[in-house]
Amino acid sequence: MSWTMEKANEQFELFKQRAAEDASFRALALANPNQAIRELSGLDLPEGVEVVISEGENGELQAKTLINAPASDAERELDEAELEQVSGGTSFSAFILYGPPYPEGKKKR
Repeated sequence: MSWTMEKANEQFELFKQRAAEDASFRALALANPNQAIRELSGLDLPEGVEVVISEGENGELQAKTLINAPASDAERELDEAELEQVSGGTSFSAFILYGPPYPEGKKKR
C-alpha cells in the first residue's frame, strides 16, 4: 500500500485523535514525527517528504509538511495517483475568458 491524498488525510485525522488521547504517542509525535507516522499507519513517508510537528500556545499540535523533491525527479514520469491529482478539465474561468462553444461565424470577439 502507498500514500494517496485520501490516505494522508485519513491518517492525519487519526494522528490528531491519537495524539490528543495518548500522552506517549504525543511525545513521540513531537520528538520523531516520522516514527510516529510509521507506527500509526505502517507506512514510511515518501522520499523527499518531511513532517514537522510543533505544539501551539494553546497546546494544539500543528503539522507542517515539507516537500524536497530530488533533482533526479525532474525527468521521471508521474504515476497514476500523481496524474489523478494534477489532471484538469474546464474551469468556470475558461468560460469567462473564452465563452462556450459558438457556432461558426458567431464567435465571440
